[in-house]
Amino acid sequence: MRYADGLELQRVHGAELEEQSLPEAKLIFLQHTPVFTLGRKTEENHLLCSEHDLSVRTGAEVVKTDRGGSVTYHGPGQLTAYLLLNLQTWKLGIHEHLDRLEAVAIRTIKEFGLSGFRVPKMTGVWVNSAPAGEAEKVCAIGVSARRWVTYHGLSLNVDLDLAPFHEVVPCGLKGRGVTTMADALGRSVDMSAVEEKLAAAFAQVYGATIEPGMP
Repeated sequence: MRYADGLELQRVHGAELEEQSLPEAKLIFLQHTPVFTLGRKTEENHLLCSEHDLSVRTGAEVVKTDRGGSVTYHGPGQLTAYLLLNLQTWKLGIHEHLDRLEAVAIRTIKEFGLSGFRVPKMTGVWVNSAPAGEAEKVCAIGVSARRWVTYHGLSLNVDLDLAPFHEVVPCGLKGRGVTTMADALGRSVDMSAVEEKLAAAFAQVYGATIEPGMP
């Protein structure tokens, strides 16, 4: 799905939650067509060339967005999960919401044999890559809130081409590498299996029941 279409999908479902009195949420799984998104904390030096040149060099869209964080890349092979909920109804603060998103990703990749962890003051989830054992980011997280409703969510690198990440400073973290579940495991990973485990992790961490909606 194109990023703009994903935003519109969120707006439609998010509007339904603004006056919500019950602790219900909208959980959307998708894979984006190639796109660089520039979050609110994107600085000029996080891009290694102009936005136009970045698009020409990679063939990806470049889009400014209202989510937190800096620049990142989305593409096929990356599972993006948008979680829309009313913070007041759920009695959550935005930082607790971010913590829970990290917990969801850590719980999910553990099901595949990966030990994910947090890095202090850096939102997201990391794994230690072999053989050097350096921490590399496997899941990016960025959210926004409007009228108490959260938008955006997490993007888990399952099995995608990482070359576009070399065109930017991912999440504004210079010197920090990016990896995928497949690279960290040294084998291919089935996307549908990750979707199943991710949905279960959301249910467990948020204490919710998943009810499938639109296909």
